[in-house]
Amino acid sequence: MDFLVKRDSLGLIFKVEKQLGRGDIFEVIADFADGSQQKIQFHHEHYDGLGALLECSKIWTGEPLQLPLFNLKSKDPFAQMASSVRGFWDDLKPRTTAWNSIQPQTTYSPEHLARHVFTPAETQNIIAAARGQNVSLSVFLLWHVNATVSAHLLSPEQRECHWLLPVNMRRRHSETSCSANRTSSVGLHFKRTDSLQSLSQVYQNSLNPWHARANETLAHAAALLGEKALLSLARARGERNAWIGSFTNLGNWNFPALPAGAHWPVSISIAPPAGTPCFPVGVGMVTWQGRLAVSLRLHAALCTQDAALPEKLLNEVTSQCVNFSSSQSMPSAPSDAHQ
Repeated sequence: MDFLVKRDSLGLIFKVEKQLGRGDIFEVIADFADGSQQKIQFHHEHYDGLGALLECSKIWTGEPLQLPLFNLKSKDPFAQMASSVRGFWDDLKPRTTAWNSIQPQTTYSPEHLARHVFTPAETQNIIAAARGQNVSLSVFLLWHVNATVSAHLLSPEQRECHWLLPVNMRRRHSETSCSANRTSSVGLHFKRTDSLQSLSQVYQNSLNPWHARANETLAHAAALLGEKALLSLARARGERNAWIGSFTNLGNWNFPALPAGAHWPVSISIAPPAGTPCFPVGVGMVTWQGRLAVSLRLHAALCTQDAALPEKLLNEVTSQCVNFSSSQSMPSAPSDAHQ
């Protein structure tokens, strides 16, 4: 495992963050046909989200998953490269996010987690609603999440929203069986009042493979500084908050022909760590066997006055999604995973 950390820049960064009391724990929670449930914890120091799914697939006695590859191909590579430069520098701009109430000194705990699994019918209705609005499922869900988080947690003067989108960076088929971190990220910066369609345009421009490559290169360069230097940088950043949090989509997974007797879940969910007051919100989505699942984790710094806050926020998000989609029936939207 030490070997993986040494060659894994993101893992090294998480290792350093943990020395400052910041968390990297995330879970895969699986529901089975017999009503049982299994929760498997992972440390981001050693695994990324897709890597965790790969490890779980081995535990569930099915065939190991074939993880997707990062795609750098583009119809207009020069335009994408130009856009990636703008996005890269935009991610580096100093900024803060103002909260109604946050206590940065609060001890980290991964327990402030809520999850919701939609029924297959609800899932299809939500996918249809997204298609009906001409947006991806990720954008549809993020828009509702951001609206709820903004209304309940952000200070009124906070007019801009900043989210981090993890991006799967596995380039070679030999890496599709790698469970260690092969992840970069891109920043998503938009106005709090943006419409669903406006957010969709920002999302499409931001989810740029060259942008992800640039941020990956920066992470590798930072890791070359060594653990002591990374620790100094993390201390210097301190408690300054620049992001609302991270939003992860692990894609759409269907298995129509499972082996007989396979102990295979009927639904799963996964939640990012939200392990630091600098990234105090973690949202994860995945569609498994036709069921969309959403998880929301808050850093304890946001929950000092209400431990039930994650559940309340997620209930509002899921209700909005169901209500929005209840009267629509459109063709399915394509999968748009970015992790």
